[in-house]
Amino acid sequence: MKTVGFRSIVLYILLAVFIGGVGYLVANMFLHGRQWVMQPYNAHLSGQMGDIKDRDGNLLATSQDGGRVYSENDTVRRALLHTIGDTAGFIGTGVQSVMGDKLTGYNFITGLNDTVFSRMGSGLTLTVSQDACTAAYNAMAGRNGAAILYNYENGDILCKVSAPTFDPAFVPEDIETNDAYKGAYLDKSLSASFTPGSIFKIITAAAAMEKWPDSWSERTYECWGAENIGGSDITCLHGEAHGSQDMFAAMGNSCNIYFAHLANDIGGGALQKKAEEMGFNQSFDFNGVNVTKSTLDLTGANANQIGWAAVGQYTVLANPYHMMVLMGAVAKGGSYTQPRLTEGGDIFSGLAASGDRKLMSAETARQLKTLLRGDVENYYGDWMFPQGMAVCAKTGTGEVGEGKAPNCWMVGFCDSTQYPYAFAVVVEEGEGGIETAGVLVSAMLQALA
Repeated sequence: MKTVGFRSIVLYILLAVFIGGVGYLVANMFLHGRQWVMQPYNAHLSGQMGDIKDRDGNLLATSQDGGRVYSENDTVRRALLHTIGDTAGFIGTGVQSVMGDKLTGYNFITGLNDTVFSRMGSGLTLTVSQDACTAAYNAMAGRNGAAILYNYENGDILCKVSAPTFDPAFVPEDIETNDAYKGAYLDKSLSASFTPGSIFKIITAAAAMEKWPDSWSERTYECWGAENIGGSDITCLHGEAHGSQDMFAAMGNSCNIYFAHLANDIGGGALQKKAEEMGFNQSFDFNGVNVTKSTLDLTGANANQIGWAAVGQYTVLANPYHMMVLMGAVAKGGSYTQPRLTEGGDIFSGLAASGDRKLMSAETARQLKTLLRGDVENYYGDWMFPQGMAVCAKTGTGEVGEGKAPNCWMVGFCDSTQYPYAFAVVVEEGEGGIETAGVLVSAMLQALA
């Protein structure tokens, strides 16, 4: 009897393990089945995907004769490569990978079978504008980088471009060996971070506003073009001496000396805390994709390092998507609307609308808006942008060393009910914030005007 009892216990254990294993498999199929289906080794499924169109009805991708066919325009194909994805599935952040289940009609119950419940080859209409994307791509003028712009009221992504890129209809034979295509499978708007340079002064300014809410605008520092702070020089661009600066002048002149002094008076710990409240070292999700974090680490930093961090150097790295939603939060009074690439969606596609995410107080947002609007009105010039957009922006040149030209940034938004756009642009090895990134922003906005 003892033997029978022991065998029964063993059988019950084995049955429990079996049921648990089946349950685990079913749960994972339910949660991850759509990703499994769209792995690169199932590339043949791309031939049964539905159409992908832009917001204006322009055909971006379709299936013909069991294969995937893209826009007739080669510039459109290159500009939208990282948004649409490639046929082989190497660009894992593209719509054809992330939303492949919708495009193929995959269903947890019916799989890839064509039924009344799930239609094979379902189409998608994206929020992006083909014209804005091609304008941004052309304005990059062959350089690498990223541009991303969205409607900060409803969340629609209107432009998303990454470079280097390639033509998905004619994949280069040397794509794996030619340095010109290094990183071509990476969507830099989502999955990369860059030295930000002076756009980080927005965060430093916000930290000052919190520390001295009633007197931040009255603080002044002298700039002689270069100054020894913490044992080594902090320098302004081209060694330009700006003289006595308050916050408004220092932001417009992009004065490194001012912000280095300001950050040390704020304190490294307080600057780190404010940066993290505004999204640094935090995770963001877009369309089911984990966005690369913007990062900052001031642990043990001395006065010189804090000074350089305050102007977007030292350990600071920024992600374009994060900077875009941060600008959306400034425009909207402290919280941003979750970006989206299609209308509607459900929790399984990663498109469900989440509540607005707060990155700063309403008062800080209001004050930053005033600063950034002053940059354009008094330093960059409204003539750069379409009339009536009331652009608020900050440029940056992130020094990267190794004999390379800087990362050139412009981040900002339109303070306009007609054009509620927030954007972030970074161009690698550019000529300057205005000369390179500003031209790109202007091209995007002209296309959307």
